[in-house]
Amino acid sequence: MENGPQPISHRFVFCHVVIAFLLTAGIAWTAPLPFSGFRADQSLSRFWLFLSDSGAQWGVGPVLLLATALVAAKQTGTKARILKGIHFLGGLFVVLLAFAVTNEFVTKPLVAAPRPYALKLEAEGLFKAAEFYALPNKRERTLFLRKTFDEHPDHPLVQSLDPKIREHWELETGFSFPSGHSLNAFLFAVVLAFLIQWLLPQGRRWVWIPFLWAGGVCLSRIAVGVHSPLDVTVGALLGGLVGCFILMAGLFDKVLPAEPMEN
Repeated sequence: MENGPQPISHRFVFCHVVIAFLLTAGIAWTAPLPFSGFRADQSLSRFWLFLSDSGAQWGVGPVLLLATALVAAKQTGTKARILKGIHFLGGLFVVLLAFAVTNEFVTKPLVAAPRPYALKLEAEGLFKAAEFYALPNKRERTLFLRKTFDEHPDHPLVQSLDPKIREHWELETGFSFPSGHSLNAFLFAVVLAFLIQWLLPQGRRWVWIPFLWAGGVCLSRIAVGVHSPLDVTVGALLGGLVGCFILMAGLFDKVLPAEPMEN
């Protein structure tokens, strides 16, 4: 059986996955990123938060829809576009939901690693991390954290904290390991890179763009103080591996044209 273009496409994307992961992990572990973007007087605080939120909240939905639109646009006929778009969107959504639920309700509680900001607040004498995480759910911890900030308005750290970062910390009160944002970002990067290379003219020139975004999401999580280098390294690794497995399993075969665009 002759080799088709798809395995070559896989190898090309896989090379980008490896390079992006190594670069992201290298920067995460060597650069002075922890808490480099949490104070109001740090010029990049809002940028890091914007990048961080693009890996969840408002970012995942548009990226998912963009990938679906890319798949649907290359089909022939309205019916094929609708059916294959739904097939792609539904399949990817199920994968994301399964990993998100497993990470949030199984892996993170099992490891029970505290958020870096919780350890920092403990070091500043604002509360005990063990007391914080002894609360039964994220909502209770959010209320506890909000009350702590309100009761210590004159504390130097509370005064210096960027208001938007404070709101982010108050929402991110789950456990830390591994980073779900990093997992999602690298998984999406693999999927988007493959679709870009397969479906866009000269797509190989732009395969690096999703990985640049994914690496930025990972690093932003460290900068705003909600994850450690270990959290984002493992999250990125898991996301990259899951994305590569999806490609190797041929789960996109039925929603792609028979031949790739000319590269």
